[in-house]
Amino acid sequence: MQLTEQPTVKVRLIHSGKNYRKRFSAEALADLQEQIKAAGGVLEPIVVRPHPSIEGEYEIIAGERRWRAAKALFGDDYDMPIVVRDATDAEARALGIIENSGREDTSEVEEAQGAADLLTYNNGDKEATARQLGWKPELLERRLLLLNCAAEVQDALIEERIKLGHAELLSGLPHDRQIKVLAMVLEHKAPVEVLRKQLGQFARRLSEAIFDTAECVSCPHNSAQQAALFDESIGDGFCQHPSHYEELTFAKLEEQATPLRERYQVVRIYRAADGFQPLHLKADGEVGVGDEQYASCKSCANFGCAVSAVAGSYGTVAEPLCFDAQCHSKKVLDRRRAEREARKAKEAGPAPAPASEGASLPTKAAAKKPSNHTPPRVTEFREQQWRRWVANHLMGQPDRNHRVLSALIASSTLQAFHSGKFVEAACKLASPAKVGSNTFKAALEQADAFGTDSLPRIVQAVTASAAFGIDVAGLEVLLNYLEVDEAKHFTLNSEYLELLTVSELEALAEELKLRKAMGDAAFKKAKAGAKPKFIEALLHVDGFTYAGAVPRAIRYPRKKLRTAASGREAGQSDGASRQVETGEPAEAEAAA
Repeated sequence: MQLTEQPTVKVRLIHSGKNYRKRFSAEALADLQEQIKAAGGVLEPIVVRPHPSIEGEYEIIAGERRWRAAKALFGDDYDMPIVVRDATDAEARALGIIENSGREDTSEVEEAQGAADLLTYNNGDKEATARQLGWKPELLERRLLLLNCAAEVQDALIEERIKLGHAELLSGLPHDRQIKVLAMVLEHKAPVEVLRKQLGQFARRLSEAIFDTAECVSCPHNSAQQAALFDESIGDGFCQHPSHYEELTFAKLEEQATPLRERYQVVRIYRAADGFQPLHLKADGEVGVGDEQYASCKSCANFGCAVSAVAGSYGTVAEPLCFDAQCHSKKVLDRRRAEREARKAKEAGPAPAPASEGASLPTKAAAKKPSNHTPPRVTEFREQQWRRWVANHLMGQPDRNHRVLSALIASSTLQAFHSGKFVEAACKLASPAKVGSNTFKAALEQADAFGTDSLPRIVQAVTASAAFGIDVAGLEVLLNYLEVDEAKHFTLNSEYLELLTVSELEALAEELKLRKAMGDAAFKKAKAGAKPKFIEALLHVDGFTYAGAVPRAIRYPRKKLRTAASGREAGQSDGASRQVETGEPAEAEAAA
């Protein structure tokens, strides 16, 4: 058998990655060192990726214990066997979690932290997360509850001074109470069963309730009425009816969330068991996405905030947040990559002049344009507009109308024809003749009564009806073929602006230069008011030219079409010519 050479890299060029494990057993590491020493070196390569910030160096995805052991045994110049993966931050974390999951020396707290990270990357899909970890859903729920433990409780579990059952029971209490009860458990070496009887796993502290507790005084579920069920260290003032407590809590949180939904696309209310970890969105810093991308993120479907339904922090709002960890990770990497390229260009100095007139030097690829996920309500509105525009153009361009009709029939796209829309148009064109019947015989008799002069327009209406039934991909093809100019159809109005949240309105104002036209002070004052007043202010900016002000979210993506029709009709716009020849993109929406 012929062996292939294993890639290696010096230990000093490898850095620890984002490992959720905090405890590395000294005894286990010593055993591993003995195994590596006996084998004459590391046999199983570690998994790494190119370091996101340091050129020519690597970051560990999986295998940190082997790296530590090799470093201790052989020093920084040891040639470490590696497998290189070009992974994003999200992918690197997920791979590391899965690789470490289930190891004997991994604590339950570390598993919980890793599971929560993986849950974030899976967009909150608990079933998928449990499946990836090889856990039952019930085990995932129990692990996630550990994240509500105070740091002191987590440390005690990691150091094996308490058992998992202790931590699970304590997780339902506020952090300050957890610390006090933990001290008693350690002092008296209280078994889990004793703690269960003392606390009651699902008790809720009434003093932390955000709803009116006046009626709780005489409630039979108040711990003051059943003090015998609790140890005196817990004291009075607990609700022992958790479902009712949560029902009242969530009603209050929903009330708090209502005004937030005018500001953000996503408003999430989260419990301790959700394992939710807010992903804060920033323009700069280590995990910043950059100023331009941050502005674009404000109009993204995944931009929002989170309201806590966790004991001890009820009603606390975390903002602004991103709810797509994969996309966020990619945007951060894009920003870092652009900064690296800018640093290299600066260090290289100014580019030399071309050797001869007309010659040009190759340039680096331009930085990626800001992008986001357009919210569904905006895409639905946009699609409705596109369909109307296409239908109008098909009625106004007889030659292209007939060509589109031929293409629809030749491609068997017959399902695109919308009989309801056709009848609606034909009724106007064939008046006073009657149009519309449930039987072919009756419909044919009606069609035979059409005036000869109206027939060409009625046939055009057949094609135009397809604008309301064709799929979005086909609709975009038609927009390009008909050379539709959005600026001639779209006018900024309250119907569109009322679809947007305040954060989207802010992003739109920056994109269209409305904010600049208003002036910063006037803009901030308008934004601080009620949403209807904000919209009114945006629609009445003195000196702003509204004609042609079309948001990126409304524009359709330009696509190249190999067609001779682009120059056939007179009067085509420069913009229309450009879209066919260059395929210049005009849509800001992108999936990451």
